[in-house]
Amino acid sequence: MCKNSKLFMFFYFVIGLLLTACTAPNPTETIYKLVGNWKTTKGPAMYESWKIDADSSMLGSSFSINGSDTLMIEKMQLLLLDDSLVYEVNVGSQKTISFGLAKATKNSWIFENHTHDYPNRIIYKMTNDSILQAQTENSAGNKVIEFHFKKIR
Repeated sequence: MCKNSKLFMFFYFVIGLLLTACTAPNPTETIYKLVGNWKTTKGPAMYESWKIDADSSMLGSSFSINGSDTLMIEKMQLLLLDDSLVYEVNVGSQKTISFGLAKATKNSWIFENHTHDYPNRIIYKMTNDSILQAQTENSAGNKVIEFHFKKIR
């Protein structure tokens, strides 16, 4: 093999590595970091629990505990629909509301539904494997409600 073709192959190898390293993380893979049980660290004790379902979607629930009573707040699901990650939430007997993935990084996911009254945006941000911040807000980015969680298992 001549010197130029080795240099040419090396060049393509380096470009391939750089392109791979710069590719955005796949939100359908990184979202699995939410799996586990979480408890709020500020305010009233609330819990959020996520598990992987048989079809690789994720099922979640948010609840609080008052004495020996568990009060269900909402049920959630993260699923892939038409190659898009969708966050579905159901509160009590209300109909299920869907939020599409608007933006994702390795450790954060922003889901939006601008037609819903409130919230329009649901945001999850992980500081590390055991610290999670969840946030709801309107389309303007105000009316923010924050939840600070620590992983308990």
